[in-house]
Amino acid sequence: MAFAISTRNAVTFLVTLLLVSVTPSSSTLQQDFIHCLVDNTDMSFPIRASFFSPDQNATLFKEELESTAQNLRYLTPSNPKPVFIFEPLYETHVQAAVVCAKMLNLHMRLRSGGHDYEGLSFVAENVTPFVVVDLSKLRQIDVDLDSNSAWAHAGATVGEVYYRIQEKSQTHGFPAGLCSSLGIGGHLVGGAYGSMMRKFGLGADNVLDARIIDANGKILDRAAMGEDVFWAIRGAGGGSFGVILAWKIKLVPVPATVTVFTVTKTLEQDGTRVLYKWQQVADKLDEDLFIRVIIQPAGKTSKTGNRTVSTAYQGQFLGDSNRLMQGNFEKLVKIKGEFDPENFFRHEQSIPTKIG
Repeated sequence: MAFAISTRNAVTFLVTLLLVSVTPSSSTLQQDFIHCLVDNTDMSFPIRASFFSPDQNATLFKEELESTAQNLRYLTPSNPKPVFIFEPLYETHVQAAVVCAKMLNLHMRLRSGGHDYEGLSFVAENVTPFVVVDLSKLRQIDVDLDSNSAWAHAGATVGEVYYRIQEKSQTHGFPAGLCSSLGIGGHLVGGAYGSMMRKFGLGADNVLDARIIDANGKILDRAAMGEDVFWAIRGAGGGSFGVILAWKIKLVPVPATVTVFTVTKTLEQDGTRVLYKWQQVADKLDEDLFIRVIIQPAGKTSKTGNRTVSTAYQGQFLGDSNRLMQGNFEKLVKIKGEFDPENFFRHEQSIPTKIG
């Protein structure tokens, strides 16, 4: 007698065998979640590589949970931990995860790059049980220079987005953050401050479209979600409206050569006066020039033996150093010519007394 077994039933049976033979101590919630995923997606997924739970492998679970944590305060034993971590491979996996979490009354925490200092992508203090859906394996990036745009999936990092753009063009860029490990999914829902924002605005100002999964598991683009929701997801923070799958971003023109610099001043080097001066002129500078200040404790000074405070001025200019110094350089040469006409004080990079 021949038996006909449907593909769906075969997959369900295989998953059951794997659960029994590989992870006999897995929680009931995880088993129910996996069975629900199988019933709601046609795309297969490797259980060992897609699920991490303390019952299955406490060491791997801990490593995965803490892998992108930026604030160690949220890693203490007293903080609530997810029942398990799920890493989807396809968009349909994310859709099914939303449906199944809702069905099983599981709260979801969403993580793309995990670069949040409030721990919102892996800690849930007021709702239990909860799961972490980690989107780091959804990281495809498609750059289209003809339309000056690119689609970037939520798990791609900012560094990867920059790299893929640079592969296609030396004169295109995207105005987002400085930390290359930022997940583009979460970065843009927070606004996305960056070093080109004085000229092009925030990263969120340069989003053309998005793909989001709503609470019913439906994938919506800009037209389907509506302009109000599209406005809200670009800056209101993650985890409030749905799961961001991908962003369509607008590429901006950049010169082939840019200039970057860092100048550090301590309190003993008149750092307070320099900081005050920066505050007076920062908003009046050329829009191609971005300067931010990092203020932090510094080591002991040789003069006083006490710890001090340093201010580091990190700058980026959209152009070469000649254009950056244009006007100012001529002024410096004029002052040098008047104050030290014989050019007694000089070295390989000193200001000359005349141009040419």
